Amino acid sequence: MTVVLIIVIAALFIVAAAELLADRTGIAAPILLLLLGAGVALIPGMPEVEVEPELVLMIILPPLLYSSAVNMPVADFRRNLAPISVLAVALVAVSAAVIGFIVNQMVPGIGIAACVALGAIVSPTDAVATSIVKKAGVSRRLVTVLDGEGLINDASALVILSSAVGAMFAEISAGEVILDFVLAVVVAVVVGWLVGHAMIWIRARIHEATPDTVLSMATPFLAFLPAEHLHGSGLVAAVAAGLVASHQGPRVLTPTQRMSSRTTWRSLMLILESAVFLLMGLELTAVVEDMEAESFGWKLAVAVAAVALVMTMVLRTVVVTPLLMWVTRRSKRRSKHRSYLEKASQKVADALESDEEITIRGNTIDADHAARFRHRIVRTISDLDYYIKHPLGPREGSVMIWAGMRGAITLAAAQTLPLDTPHRSFLVFVAFLVAAASLLIQGSTLGLVVKVAKPATSEGVDPDEQAEIRKLMHRAARKVPVPAPMRRLLARTGHQESEDVEENRAQAAAVALAWRQFAALRDRGVESEAPAEAGPERLGETAPIPRIVGKQLPGEDARAKVLASPEHRRRAAEISRQYALRLIVAQRKVLLDANDAGRFSPEAVSSALDTLDADQLSLEARGTSLD
Repeated sequence: MTVVLIIVIAALFIVAAAELLADRTGIAAPILLLLLGAGVALIPGMPEVEVEPELVLMIILPPLLYSSAVNMPVADFRRNLAPISVLAVALVAVSAAVIGFIVNQMVPGIGIAACVALGAIVSPTDAVATSIVKKAGVSRRLVTVLDGEGLINDASALVILSSAVGAMFAEISAGEVILDFVLAVVVAVVVGWLVGHAMIWIRARIHEATPDTVLSMATPFLAFLPAEHLHGSGLVAAVAAGLVASHQGPRVLTPTQRMSSRTTWRSLMLILESAVFLLMGLELTAVVEDMEAESFGWKLAVAVAAVALVMTMVLRTVVVTPLLMWVTRRSKRRSKHRSYLEKASQKVADALESDEEITIRGNTIDADHAARFRHRIVRTISDLDYYIKHPLGPREGSVMIWAGMRGAITLAAAQTLPLDTPHRSFLVFVAFLVAAASLLIQGSTLGLVVKVAKPATSEGVDPDEQAEIRKLMHRAARKVPVPAPMRRLLARTGHQESEDVEENRAQAAAVALAWRQFAALRDRGVESEAPAEAGPERLGETAPIPRIVGKQLPGEDARAKVLASPEHRRRAAEISRQYALRLIVAQRKVLLDANDAGRFSPEAVSSALDTLDADQLSLEARGTSLD
């Protein structure tokens, strides 16, 4: 047991060192870990390391794919569903068939079914491997397509693999393969959707960070197991549950829950992702030992692996090139309808504001249906703007082709081959060579390809977009009703002459007072007119709220008199705190609604949400001190 503990500690130090060394050398950490594992495995006297396929498929990959799905913007995934589906399904099927045919010609003694199985093993890209792409600074649309492909294509590859293995011992038709694939995906999506919503419902009622994080870690396995039991893809189920958590989490979970879960998952992802590549390298000795008994020999295995790797790139080029041409033409064709959509959206908006009767294609609809109709129009317009702003042209296509690396899923799938499969060690060794060579060659040169191709890069947060978000959240704050206690506080502090004061003035004064009073109590006291260190004026530099509240208010003398006693200051601060929290809730909702419609980039939305979360955490923490 002591030896195991020492190995675990050493592995954690190696993972941390590889991450730090990757930042200094520019070489991706997965490649460093793969080389290190292979080097250790080749040390004379080093014991063989054999990893059970179930360890990778059931323990490591579900949480990794779940975490990647949680971090994926759902709107971007929806927008790129067509190219993702082509790459994750059609490309895998074509690659399995073509590579299987070629390998059968090179090594006829294995059999066509086993060769197709090998083609299915080396066909899918790896969501873990494509983490290298994100550090190259390419556009977020390109990253979304590659991530989505890596999240989904395991289902098609594993279904084809299962069918090919079955064909070794019985006759299986192409129709049965297609039916198995459809059922595997449908079952996985349904199970993942149900588990994702159930877990979010439970987590929303906990409000404690630690047990919530534990439940989030259990979610991918809760989705994986029933999906596999029902003959679906457990990994796709984990992805579906992650997408549900990505969409619903910000709406129902507290900032403390989400921040705690995010921090824990980042650390866990680093450990699991690193473990995958480290184990791949350590398995080299065992694979080579098995190869010594093979009649084909390692030279033939290297030749087959080289041909298979080249064919994956050729077939990827053949599929990606017309795919991007079709995507570009479709975007241009749809963009012609943009002006019509804008007019329709404005017409519905005007009718909703004036309470006029709304007629669409001769049918009269109520206000709720009209609002949903306008939401769909706005989302379509946002999609068109997204396609125009983030094109997928030849430059992006070259990076997409080169970034399609093989990794952990290839090796894990190879190890699921039955033990009585003819020439199993040869097939496993070929899969290992393809995955290792793909990571080393493509992963180490991806940065150079990006520099030469010069694709669209990640642009960060647009200041104009931030300004639009501030306006949107300004309007959301002004729509929050002023509660009776807040109105009485306004009247007592001289901000409100009577109960029938103009609503806009009352709203502005209430918002301002909510933040000024609480910040004053927190830092310097109500009597001081100087802005608090973390008060509205400072927050206004990054958050939308303070632009509303950072005003010099009238009635300073009256307020100081009314709030002279500690009891009055505490009560005023509590009223202000509750109202400020309501403002944050309203602003978060309108921001998430705009995000669902795709109006803003994920980076801009994430930045604004982080600011709102920090403000809410500060208010909640200071509220505890009032008690």
